Amino acid sequence: MDLINYGNLAIAGVSLLPLVLGWVEAAKKLGVKSNGSFIMAVVLGVVFTALHQAMASSLIPAAALPWIEVAVVGLGGGVAATGLYDIAKKLTA
Repeated sequence: MDLINYGNLAIAGVSLLPLVLGWVEAAKKLGVKSNGSFIMAVVLGVVFTALHQAMASSLIPAAALPWIEVAVVGLGGGVAATGLYDIAKKLTA
């Protein structure tokens, strides 16, 4: 069994580490407190890592792969938009 290089862990070109960090930070801005954000990070990390491994091991039917990729790209785009919004807000303040 090969070891996972977590720095290169991605689905459809979306790196999973910043994706998890971005969504946890977005949840914090919505009021999720420290224990909640920790639990969210663990759960998202486990889900995305397991999903990546299942896809790499061909455990998920090929017909489902494009839909998973669309969902992950959408989640990445959503969290990227929140970061761009924050930058624009700071620049115009």
